[in-house]
Amino acid sequence: MGVTEQLARFAIETPGGFMTPALIASAKTKFFDTIGIMVAGAHHPAGRMALQVARRMGGNPVCTLIGHSDRTSSPVAGFVNGVAAHALEYDDYTRTVGHASVVLVPGCIAVAEEAGASGLAMLEAFALGFEVTTRIARGLRPALLDRGWHPIGIVGGQGVAVAASRMLGMDTLQARMAMGIMASSGSGVRKNVGSMGKAFHVGHGVRCGISAALLAQEGFRVDPDIIEGSDEGGEGHQRFGLADSYNGIGNYRLHLMTDKLGETLELGRDTTMLRMHPGSTAPGAAIDGLIALTIENDLKPGDVEEILLECTPQCQAIAPYPEPSDEHRAKFCLPYTMSVAFLDRKVGLAQYSDERIADPSVHAFMKRVKVVVPEDLKHHRGQWGENGVNWAEARITIRLKDGKELKRACSHAKGYPEMPASWDDQKAKYVECTESVFSRAQIDETVDMIAQIDRLPNMRELTDALVPRKR
Repeated sequence: MGVTEQLARFAIETPGGFMTPALIASAKTKFFDTIGIMVAGAHHPAGRMALQVARRMGGNPVCTLIGHSDRTSSPVAGFVNGVAAHALEYDDYTRTVGHASVVLVPGCIAVAEEAGASGLAMLEAFALGFEVTTRIARGLRPALLDRGWHPIGIVGGQGVAVAASRMLGMDTLQARMAMGIMASSGSGVRKNVGSMGKAFHVGHGVRCGISAALLAQEGFRVDPDIIEGSDEGGEGHQRFGLADSYNGIGNYRLHLMTDKLGETLELGRDTTMLRMHPGSTAPGAAIDGLIALTIENDLKPGDVEEILLECTPQCQAIAPYPEPSDEHRAKFCLPYTMSVAFLDRKVGLAQYSDERIADPSVHAFMKRVKVVVPEDLKHHRGQWGENGVNWAEARITIRLKDGKELKRACSHAKGYPEMPASWDDQKAKYVECTESVFSRAQIDETVDMIAQIDRLPNMRELTDALVPRKR
């Protein structure tokens, strides 16, 4: 069997009943985090624009637009909810994979709602789709990223396609067709990072994954072995499967997609980092370190001569913008992020409001922040989480006007597997994201439902509860 067939068989033919308590807990964490962000993101300008386009398009009203009262078709709902989930740049990140939850959660919710699936059936499909996303990502990254692709819409869409195929009761061949259709649909270029384009990549990947499954269910036929190219074709069409087309001929590791497939699910391998700060994931440890130093020493802006951030090449490459020209670039601007971390002793949604970004006091303080990549951190380049590579490795030095220096080495942030966030930590983030949309009673109700998501007989119970009510 080729790679595509092995992954499709794994997703479709794995018997149900494999979700252990640990796997269920891991899945719940990802749904809890993503749903809260989705509610907030639904009212972000990018989320509202996606909503308006959905209204113009219309569609079979079978799926909920989370955070709104509208209903539409599953592909369009997946798109709008996916855009909302990534609009705030606040969702989780899985090492060696990327932002997997932000694609899989909206995709699985939309299909489960249309299919009337139970919470447990959806979590099983999610776990298997998460694994397929992980496997394809490991085989294509880091070269996929280095070639200029923003990967998650490409690899995450494959996970959505197989998860949808499973929930829709499709067979292995149909799932292979869905993967083939999805391979011709994925996209996302890195130059759009730092704009609404990044959220579009996610929504587009969700929409395409669902649409691919629906087309395959109707009998639409494409190449059944889409991931792997064929050497027999020379430079003909057969050569260019998904791996060769996106990464360049031979610039990938197909064996990582199937090696020991099914032995241990990625969902159970504690590799996902919950972001407790919006923005680029890589500087999370440095943000925590700077806030801690500031609080411990009760520092004021007038005390500081300079803040030096020593970070990894990947941290600087992922957050490269020198100025916070808008909310999107501010989240990928290290001088801005470190400035508000010091000034506000917090980096949450409020720190990326238009008012805070335009504040002259922040811009004045940014001049005191210096970002460098020292020689001894340059080896942290490549696949995050592979071979000891840690993009978050950083050092903070605060030079005070009295000549004193305060230093802290940082390697992990709260929310990382090494410093896990508790359910209460997650609930505080959920409240931050939803309190402007839901009443406190609705917040508590939806938190309780998510905590029991594996016991819901029909996912429509949860999606109905995620529609705002009159306050």
